[in-house]
Amino acid sequence: MKKTLILFTLLLFALAGISNAQVRKEKKYPGLATNIAIVGGSTAAGALIGGRKGAMIGAGAGLLYASSRKGTKRRAYGSNYRRIAKIAGGTLVGAGVGGYLGGKKGMIIGSLIGAGATYLYTKNGYRYYRARNGKIYAVPNW
Repeated sequence: MKKTLILFTLLLFALAGISNAQVRKEKKYPGLATNIAIVGGSTAAGALIGGRKGAMIGAGAGLLYASSRKGTKRRAYGSNYRRIAKIAGGTLVGAGVGGYLGGKKGMIIGSLIGAGATYLYTKNGYRYYRARNGKIYAVPNW
């Protein structure tokens, strides 16, 4: 009797496992939560270390890093989005450094220099796109 009860219970668990198999849904924006956590964490660390201007530097550095990650390149983000994010990160870093060095006027000049430098840096990069068959192609931006 005990053997039959144990066998029946095991069979019941096996059938429940088969019928209730997990189905993995494809995320609409994979890696987005990770990028948000990277930018938020670096902003908080910069704020703790250097106040308001440190938070700007931390946010810019986090945005530059998050938009340059391998996961961001190969997943849901187009190269134009990544380029805009990199320019925004460079602008924030430049504004923070300029604010440390020269107040409001230095912040404006630093943000212009940071935006210009990252624009020129990303101008000669590669544009990534995904074909219908799933392959990722890199095309030079010249």
